[in-house]
Amino acid sequence: MSLTPPPAPQADTAVSGLPGAVVIAGIRRTLIWTIVAGLVYATFMSGGKGICPGGIDANGGFLDADGRSVDQAPLCVSLSLRPSVFVYVGIALIVLIALGRVAKASDERAALRTLTRAIQGAGLLVAIALVVSHVWFQLTPLEQFSSDSWTYFSPFPLGVIDVSTNPMTGP
Repeated sequence: MSLTPPPAPQADTAVSGLPGAVVIAGIRRTLIWTIVAGLVYATFMSGGKGICPGGIDANGGFLDADGRSVDQAPLCVSLSLRPSVFVYVGIALIVLIALGRVAKASDERAALRTLTRAIQGAGLLVAIALVVSHVWFQLTPLEQFSSDSWTYFSPFPLGVIDVSTNPMTGP
């Protein structure tokens, strides 16, 4: 006989009658939050900037970046930032791996902890992708594209930067 009272039964937040309802609610919450993370990524992963070195002189001819008269129109360079499919694949993999671990979990608490970590992982992936891609994009000097040849490395798996060149149009 013990003087300590018996442990209080833990409150179950699930609807009575359905075993595993708490885990099902956790899966639903995980899916909703990872979809929200994907939408946040799609919404904020955009940007653009451009440069047209040179210009047009008083006679309607073209000038290069140094102000010298040239026969051909100088090239205008524009960069645009857009989402990468690899981030969406990463979010999907996080969810699928979490669901696989939930199926093998020993109890509800472990399953819910796995689902919470999946939400945090997807949010962290999106946050890192947004920050790295935007910083990389803003640090890209447009002047390097005005020369005859150039090479560009982008934050490939986190965001896609498209480079397009077009001749400057006349007045």
